[in-house]
Amino acid sequence: MKRITLRLTLWLFAIMLYSQASAASIESSLKTLGQTAATEKELEAALHGARHLKPAERFVIENQLRLRLAALQMQQQDFEQARNTLKQINTESPAALQASMLMAESYRLTGQPADARSWFLRTAQHFPYRAATLNGLLSAAHDAQDNNAGLSAALYSEISRQSLFALGQLDLFQESGELDPMAIIFPSHLDEAVRKTLLRRSLRHPRHNLLAQTGQLKESVTAVLALRRRHDVLNSELSELSQTLGQYQQQQQSILQQVAAGDAQLAALMAQVVPNDLGQEQVRIRQQITRLRNQQARLRAQLAFIERSQQALPAIARKLEKQLQDLYQNAQQQLSQSHAAVTDILEETVAQYRAELSDLAAEAQLQRSELLLSSK
Repeated sequence: MKRITLRLTLWLFAIMLYSQASAASIESSLKTLGQTAATEKELEAALHGARHLKPAERFVIENQLRLRLAALQMQQQDFEQARNTLKQINTESPAALQASMLMAESYRLTGQPADARSWFLRTAQHFPYRAATLNGLLSAAHDAQDNNAGLSAALYSEISRQSLFALGQLDLFQESGELDPMAIIFPSHLDEAVRKTLLRRSLRHPRHNLLAQTGQLKESVTAVLALRRRHDVLNSELSELSQTLGQYQQQQQSILQQVAAGDAQLAALMAQVVPNDLGQEQVRIRQQITRLRNQQARLRAQLAFIERSQQALPAIARKLEKQLQDLYQNAQQQLSQSHAAVTDILEETVAQYRAELSDLAAEAQLQRSELLLSSK
């Protein structure tokens, strides 16, 4: 329960960092959420009040309140009601991992190991490489040793596999000898699930606020992401333009021939014009000349467009890449100003994460070996 309360406190801090509690309902809900000794009645009242919050605020606070309520119901041995409460927690919310672990624990505490193991495995699939998840699997494996040694061995193998893979990713992150925060903040060469786990742990550092330490990066990071989106859109447009240009270029020789033929035809028609003659034949000739001039203008405009586009396209691409490069360098420069603090947080986070993974891998391998030896 202490571990759950700590996580709730950290998420509450994140909520307070990013949202403004302007309405009385959000103040009331946050007050209740921050109370470690809130009663079931108080939590239900806070849930009712949270209905009036803005969607983003409601999404976070309602799920956190439900998590607190379910934990309290489990303390009161009301496991069925606790499960009903946990099922209402959104799987995309910050409370989802704790909710899934509590669900598994509820079955373990009521003597339903098969359901508990099922929930532990489901949690491992949806929230891989997290110490809390792997510790849950370890509990499930211990619980299964007497009744289902094969399943217990399989769980130990999964713990070992995930722990060793995550350790390998940490080695990859540290192989240069210097930690690159950008490899954690942005998608990088690291496995995405491990990267997000490491970033999440860094954001929840118990003594330092990574968001505050890198606050000056916020505008640059936002600009980088916006520019990348613009880059993707423009790339799509440039791709379409390139395809169109390719088609035009294939037709360019034909267009030039049409222009030359049109000029010759226009000259021939102009030679047939008789000044001040408004007869039917002369009107027809003048109409042909007008149509032909319009056609020639369109063909020449098409050729001019091809030429302009051929000249502009490389410049547009170079300008965009230069903007991206400059903005990324600016982000790196701003990051370096708080590099020491950020690096300290990452080093501590990586060290702690590595220690937990190493312990989990060692424990799982030891238990599996002993289990296999005892079964012979």
